[in-house]
Amino acid sequence: MLHALVTQARLAVAACDASGDLIMFSPALERIFGWSFTPLTEAQFFDAIPLLTADGKTPLPPEDRPLTRARHGEVVSDAVVAADTADGRRIYLRCNAAPLRDDDGTNRGAVLLVQDITLETAGRVEQEELRHQLIDTVNHEFRTPLTKLIGHLEILDDSSEELSAGAQWSVEVAQNAATELSELVLRVSGLADLGAHAKLNPTDCNVAGLLRDVAREFAPVLAARAIGLDVDLPDRVTTTLDSGEITQAVVELLANAGQFAPPGSRVRLELWVGPQSVEVSVTDQGGGIPARDRDRLLQPFERGSHPGQETNSRGLGLAIAQTIAAAHGGSVTLRDNDPTGLVATLSLPRYRPTDR
Repeated sequence: MLHALVTQARLAVAACDASGDLIMFSPALERIFGWSFTPLTEAQFFDAIPLLTADGKTPLPPEDRPLTRARHGEVVSDAVVAADTADGRRIYLRCNAAPLRDDDGTNRGAVLLVQDITLETAGRVEQEELRHQLIDTVNHEFRTPLTKLIGHLEILDDSSEELSAGAQWSVEVAQNAATELSELVLRVSGLADLGAHAKLNPTDCNVAGLLRDVAREFAPVLAARAIGLDVDLPDRVTTTLDSGEITQAVVELLANAGQFAPPGSRVRLELWVGPQSVEVSVTDQGGGIPARDRDRLLQPFERGSHPGQETNSRGLGLAIAQTIAAAHGGSVTLRDNDPTGLVATLSLPRYRPTDR
């Protein structure tokens, strides 16, 4: 009856028993894979049709297969995998899976529901590739001619006394246009920067030690502006993160604080540890950020109207920190410091806490 229901409803469903042997493979799923079902062990099936991660490039580890995870007792929601079919097609699948248990709780296997998302994924991948091509073209191909243009305009400007009034005006207009074009290239370069910060290489890391190193390196930068740096860090907090990217995120938060904190004030770097997360906070005594602007200023290229804002700023510091946090499954939040200033908090999940 179940097989008839699945067939008539055209559901893409597979099921396995407790040992991993495939016991059902619906006609809709056969059409997706271009494969006619015969009873196979789990290993035999995935040897015939290897799965890839959602990037369509990396082999999916056996323990991460949705059906395998469900067979081991996990409920899997919206996991995306890719595969190459027997006829050479690359397909992308959204998978939901759950264990099958008897009334007494005995595990009898797992069931997998599959949705073919190849078309929408292919469109998204194509858009992403085009975006990267555009960024690379602007970021690399425009720089050399733009540098030459600006250089020769500077030569003309240095000799402006020898030019007619009309030519001087033309040089000034061209210089302004070249500056605007240069800022555009910087903005595109910033997009490339953000994309790079979202690619992580996480390892187990003592985040407290990492922050001490950042504080030691950044204290002279703040001191040059007559700003002190206080730290409040535990001896050791070990969690899983990309140490280089987290270092960059904290540097961006400290740089933001140092830009707006007044001379003679102090910036504070703290680490809070919870059972499920760690929080790195940077507190300054500057003018703060109005509540209405905080979400906006976490976005790329957004700049505030504070008089201390550097005119050549790309508006990427907070956005970089937010991008790095989001790639780790965390976030950056901004709130008022009492009585004045800003508290920027980088919140990160603790994947494998091993505090000592």
